[in-house]
Amino acid sequence: MVERLRQLSPVQIREITLPASVKTLYTNIREQLLDEQPPALMVFGLESVKDIDTVLKSANQVREEFRKNFPFPILLWVNDQVLQKFIRLATDLENWATIIEFENPTDELVNFLQQKTDEIFAGDVTPNSQICRELETARQDLHSRQEVFEPALQASLEFVLGLNDYLHDQIDAALAHYQQSLSFWQQINYLERQGILLVNIALAYERQAEKYQVDNIRYWQEARNYLQQAIEIFEQAQRSDLVAKHITKLGEVLRHLQAWSELQNLVEKSLPLHQNYGTSLQLAKDYGFFGRSSLAAVTLGRS
Repeated sequence: MVERLRQLSPVQIREITLPASVKTLYTNIREQLLDEQPPALMVFGLESVKDIDTVLKSANQVREEFRKNFPFPILLWVNDQVLQKFIRLATDLENWATIIEFENPTDELVNFLQQKTDEIFAGDVTPNSQICRELETARQDLHSRQEVFEPALQASLEFVLGLNDYLHDQIDAALAHYQQSLSFWQQINYLERQGILLVNIALAYERQAEKYQVDNIRYWQEARNYLQQAIEIFEQAQRSDLVAKHITKLGEVLRHLQAWSELQNLVEKSLPLHQNYGTSLQLAKDYGFFGRSSLAAVTLGRS
């Protein structure tokens, strides 16, 4: 939509993106424009602002400053959540605004969800809060239209919902979503996605171990069990690249558990894998694991 607007506009539209740390909308626009008076201005990034409530309240308080100092149209791109806050927290400013809502066709939203979830599973896209929020907004839009998802797409969305919960440190909720997604991929025997879910479940238990350091041994053990399952699944799928990508995490968990003999055996497997598929950092970790487990074995032998 932005690209189409650029093509259609008879004037050059100035564009700025707000940093996530911004505190005041008016001041940030002035700082970015300096003395420039563009024919029109588009502002992006409000959905990523950390303290959005404060930004909108302060913008409402200086409404007259916008009128006096910005004699050009300002287009704020917002999602549904920010729009609702804008209406509630910046009422005076909103009264001056014209709100235009864009609704994507159902098939475009479904294709968007399918494409993005496929890219996340493939590792082509690293999920962050913004991507998860976009996917959740699309999912809610389709839900409001009473759209019924195919089971595979629903399972993919369960994975993304789990990722979003994990990013917000809601680990129990993340595990519930991961397990629902895993159940579907197990039913249809989609090995690569099973392995990816198992890795993420292990990461969730690892986070639990970090959060609850007293009596956290069972969380580390759960992480080890799920990572071992993931490695076995990837091997079954003949995806040595995925084994190489995730086997280092298992080594780190074994180090926390002080399972030195297991760690030494793991290095014998991971070292040739990383020589073919890995990075210099992964190789360095392999040698570190080998040295640590060998030292532990010597120490135990002396005792």
